[in-house]
Amino acid sequence: MVYNQQKINNRQLKKESELKNALTKIETQNKLQEQRLRISRDLHDNIGAQLTFVISSIDNLNYKQKDKDKTISTKLRQISEFTRQTINELRDTIWAMNKEIITCEDLYSRVSNFIEKTRQTNNKINFNFTIYRTINPQTEFSSFTGMNICRIIQEAVNNSLKHANASFIQVKVEQDQENYVITINDDGKEFNVQSAQQGNGLNNLKKRTVDLDGKTQIQSTKKGTTVKVLFPK
Repeated sequence: MVYNQQKINNRQLKKESELKNALTKIETQNKLQEQRLRISRDLHDNIGAQLTFVISSIDNLNYKQKDKDKTISTKLRQISEFTRQTINELRDTIWAMNKEIITCEDLYSRVSNFIEKTRQTNNKINFNFTIYRTINPQTEFSSFTGMNICRIIQEAVNNSLKHANASFIQVKVEQDQENYVITINDDGKEFNVQSAQQGNGLNNLKKRTVDLDGKTQIQSTKKGTTVKVLFPK
């Protein structure tokens, strides 16, 4: 009886210890989430507002002197565009920070929003974006993975816009037995893949792919360019 009672007591102590550890873990996660939200609010309210003020100041300055010096006007316009791009990247970062898990549905919404904004500023280019039904819309990625997927697509699309002089850009996300596969096609001009890989755009894309333990395949012909990114499921 003493032995059995001791076993019962030990089991009870073990359950109490497991419960205490679980509560401690939940408390830690809640504190981390609160900290994450606080940082994201600070980024949005402070850094975002400051960058918006910088854009407004640059645009006003450029307007006042645009007829005086074309070189300065061009530089100011480039700085303004760079700052706008920084704000967009900041918003994406805040979006990812506010989520522990990013679903395939979240990704579709985020990338669609990016493509729609791009379409509005480049209305001569036709876009097509598809996530194939083989991927469950509720498939979950970590915020780190989700952010990198978004950045890879954005980087590839921006490269097509800036360098390829394309009239059509297609983005596809699918999966095979082992990998998720992101494919970006355009009908733009051909380029030398080896020399182009020294540029920041493709380097950033490849680094993000490495972060996903994936690999990048790039092929460019007279018919256009295909960038394919594969990373394990």
